[in-house]
Amino acid sequence: MRQRLFFIGALDYPNQPQAGDAVKNRLLLSFFQKSLGNVRYVDTQRWKRNPLVLAKVMWNLLFRRFDNIVISTSNVSAYRLVRLTTSMHLKSRIYYFMIGGYTPVKIKDGIYSAEPFRKLERIIVEADKVSDMYHEVGLDNTYRLYNFKPVLFRPDISVAHSGKVRFVFLSRLTRLKGIYHILESARELNDRGYGERFSVDFYGRIDESEKSKFLAGTDGIANVSYKGFLELDAAGYETLSSYDAMLFPTMHVTEGFPGVIADAAISALPVVASDWNYAEEILGRCGCGILFPTGDNKALTEIMRQIIENRDMLEPYRKRALERSVMYDVSAVLNDALISDLGMDKPVR
Repeated sequence: MRQRLFFIGALDYPNQPQAGDAVKNRLLLSFFQKSLGNVRYVDTQRWKRNPLVLAKVMWNLLFRRFDNIVISTSNVSAYRLVRLTTSMHLKSRIYYFMIGGYTPVKIKDGIYSAEPFRKLERIIVEADKVSDMYHEVGLDNTYRLYNFKPVLFRPDISVAHSGKVRFVFLSRLTRLKGIYHILESARELNDRGYGERFSVDFYGRIDESEKSKFLAGTDGIANVSYKGFLELDAAGYETLSSYDAMLFPTMHVTEGFPGVIADAAISALPVVASDWNYAEEILGRCGCGILFPTGDNKALTEIMRQIIENRDMLEPYRKRALERSVMYDVSAVLNDALISDLGMDKPVR
């Protein structure tokens, strides 16, 4: 008997998901289960350390029949799975939901072959610019779907913030996310006499390789703190909305549409961000954030200084961020129209 859908992606069961891909994939899987009913899945979390993961994938591909196959993993594992599934001559529609935004770059650079991706029913991307990049390498089977989150809280932006200007960082704490740039900017601003006028709080999981250095850095700055993991339930979003601006000085070349950008919009929180690959489309064009050149610590420091000197400059950004949040509401993004647009509601003959 042919089943409706086979989902392959990182879910991190039974843990509380801390990485953006697992959060997104759980929402996707739940949506497919409600919409299509008959769904099987394989959790690819830590697949490199667990050979049974690939064995489960192969068993399902060889001995079960599916109308639809969804691959929703990071770049390296996605390419392997796309090559595998498209080479097996399966009578299934195969979809690749991109995590990150670097796959078309690797195709353009000759690291990945374009042919397996040409055989996909659709490549679901998180920004229009990604579609443009696929077009440049001869692939026009893309479908743009912005990142999504459940909207669990609606902030009251009529209430003005007062007291110290409060900056927040919310993501995995790694060097390439720009955490040391933030610490450097905080030190510079303190040296310039702004120490009593602002604070910076960090939330997220710290990479083990960075833990000692990062915590030593925060301990050495009085107005900077590491707050641990912030669970984004209604109370978590309320906490996030109490800040003045999110700092996101990422330097990741693979950065796509980070889920924290949607979290910031839901919390009516302006984002001070580096101009990574798709930042202009996601933040700059809609007026939801202030962008600076990637890796330019002086520019980050200057923007923070301007905000400290004039918090009111953020009010238009707060309003536009909240308006933008409706585009990221999971109930509006994942719906029957999406199933129909992707052709997933029709049986394969």
